[in-house]
Amino acid sequence: MLVSLKTLNGSSIQATDGDVGHVKDVYFDDEFWIIRFVVADTHPWMPLSEQVLISPIAIKEYDADEGELNVSLEKEMVRDCPKIEEHETVSRDFEKAYFDYFGFGYYWTGPGAWGEYAYPTALIKRSMLSYDSVQEDNKKDNTQQKNHLRSANEIAHYGIDAIDGKKGYLKDFIWDTHTWSLRYLVVDTRDWLPGGKKVLITPKQLNNLSWEDKTVSCNIDLATIEACPEYLPDQLNDDVYQQQVQEKLRATA
Repeated sequence: MLVSLKTLNGSSIQATDGDVGHVKDVYFDDEFWIIRFVVADTHPWMPLSEQVLISPIAIKEYDADEGELNVSLEKEMVRDCPKIEEHETVSRDFEKAYFDYFGFGYYWTGPGAWGEYAYPTALIKRSMLSYDSVQEDNKKDNTQQKNHLRSANEIAHYGIDAIDGKKGYLKDFIWDTHTWSLRYLVVDTRDWLPGGKKVLITPKQLNNLSWEDKTVSCNIDLATIEACPEYLPDQLNDDVYQQQVQEKLRATA
């Protein structure tokens, strides 16, 4: 299922024994273009400065009709898990402490976005294979390696820098709830196209994100962006629409 960041934000988070708050942001990996953590607003039972993070490893499903994110954790586990301060960087050391607390397998010990696996829920319990990999990984001091986590809320509304000019801005993110990977980015073209059409581009059409310039650099030109499929949010999970999107994106590749 595909869901936009705007829809995901504000969704309630349901633990196995009740409500623990709602989604207020996600931290995604700009190397693999995948959500690493959902940021939960758990007030009033947490200090205002503390952020509670929930890994997709613990997400059972997203219920679009109810606007609920169902997780395989108890409220007490969420309340007592490692936390970071507002605006604090999520370091690899923090991730290791967080994963150790829940007993999750480490995603960074394998070649893929989720290590040895295609889906995050496969890491819900640390296997002997992943444990052995972890021990070898620790010998290499991998905990000090740079991660690539970014706040989606912060990047929303960044400017779009095509190879032949800067036009439009990033409007939204579209996530795949099976793998929690980034399927599309929504670009608002109202700066240069009549009617303010919004189009879909893919992570493959990006070069990098610049914090300093607050821009998303693309490897395509403005004409190609204009030719990308129009974003129709009410048809996002319609099979016919998705086929049309894929065909149009192949034509712009």
